[in-house]
Amino acid sequence: ELENKVITWAKDRNILENSNAIKQISKTQEELDETLEALKKLDTYKDADNIIIRSEIIDEVADGIGDMLVTIILLSKMVRLDSVDCLAAAYDEIKDRKGNMVDGLFVKEK
Repeated sequence: ELENKVITWAKDRNILENSNAIKQISKTQEELDETLEALKKLDTYKDADNIIIRSEIIDEVADGIGDMLVTIILLSKMVRLDSVDCLAAAYDEIKDRKGNMVDGLFVKEK
């Protein structure tokens, strides 16, 4: 339902008709960069006692994640895919994957 609302929102603003997948993925990258900057800020304040500042930064991170989801939904629509189907396919691929954590990242077994 929310995915459909995002698509309707984009249609109402002529985004789908007047943009393309390359421009949309660039928008995703822009939102990713903004989210990365907010996460770096959050890391700076990880031990800070100022709960208000941390809360504001968490809000920035949440906004960035939401914006990325919107851009991904629109990108999938532009290339005639369903974003939920894409997520399901990705999960199906990783669900039984084995690997190890290396420097804070999951590295799959070969």
